[in-house]
Amino acid sequence: MTDFEEVDLRKAYTMITSPAVVATKGAGVYNLTPYGWIMPMDYDPVTRVIFSSDPDHQAVANIKMRREFAVAIPNDPKALFIEQTGSVSSPTADKFKMFSINGEKASCIDVMLPIDLISGWIEFRFLRSVEEGSIELIMGEAIAAFKRIKDH
Repeated sequence: MTDFEEVDLRKAYTMITSPAVVATKGAGVYNLTPYGWIMPMDYDPVTRVIFSSDPDHQAVANIKMRREFAVAIPNDPKALFIEQTGSVSSPTADKFKMFSINGEKASCIDVMLPIDLISGWIEFRFLRSVEEGSIELIMGEAIAAFKRIKDH
């Protein structure tokens, strides 16, 4: 991943845009799930985020099981892979294979990233979740962040 440079964890929140794609791993299968509502929750001493999800989404089950996730920032907010990965929710679906997405492992956690399609990512450890009505709020604390190095 030589095209990326590390980002200060206090400033990683500035990378977050909408939509973003949450990368997780389930029972042997890597997963990508787009979310339109991911926001910074704190940035001192490190970036923390919160996002809203349907509690039945596979990403929520994966996050609770593995206690980690990554937020990937797409190069293009209208990229086809965002729509494609949001169209399937299954514990056995291999979205990387289904949609011919090139994946590379994250630096600190066991998730795959759509490396050719993103401008950066933040890796998180799961803090907690809160169920409120028909949604679940997922909270995480950054442990690593990377952004694509701009061509000069």
